[in-house]
Amino acid sequence: MVQLTTVFSLFLAASGLVSALPSPATETKGTLAGPSDDTAHGIYIVDLADDGSTTWTFVAPINETLKANPLTTRDVDSLDKRDSTNCNGFGTPADDVNVAQGNLANQCGNGYFFSGRSIAAYYGTGVAFGCNYGKGQTCHYNDLWSDFGNINAKCGFTHGAQAGAGWYSHSSWKASYGRTSSASGFC
Repeated sequence: MVQLTTVFSLFLAASGLVSALPSPATETKGTLAGPSDDTAHGIYIVDLADDGSTTWTFVAPINETLKANPLTTRDVDSLDKRDSTNCNGFGTPADDVNVAQGNLANQCGNGYFFSGRSIAAYYGTGVAFGCNYGKGQTCHYNDLWSDFGNINAKCGFTHGAQAGAGWYSHSSWKASYGRTSSASGFC
């Protein structure tokens, strides 16, 4: 049977009845690059351009007085079992990322919709971010502080020293929120 199929395929190709069809290309979205050295501290919508480069579109300035909120982690029983906290295995200066987290949470407030690949707050060497893997996300202040609390508990956070880079993944939301170093990629 294999020989008959091969002979038949060769016949069709030789007769011009079958032409080569392009195979569908799978979309590959790369990791978003951190801000360039000349990017001002602020809150941004971050996305990939058609050429694969990362674009940082300014939304709001940074308020250096916004820092950590004492909210703790969510009740584990109320979490979706597919949700998880993940650590990158490196740290970033805690004081910088703390200001970035405070500004991102403040921007989200009682509900801030973003449809780009990410929303990010950049300060010093820290980036706090939200990743959109769906058709848009609405971030909320309390959810972010709970996510950052989960990241603190698993990845570490020491004022005046290092904060473990990481993210909290919300599977059912098609979103994740986290923090990293400005020299690292995310989402």
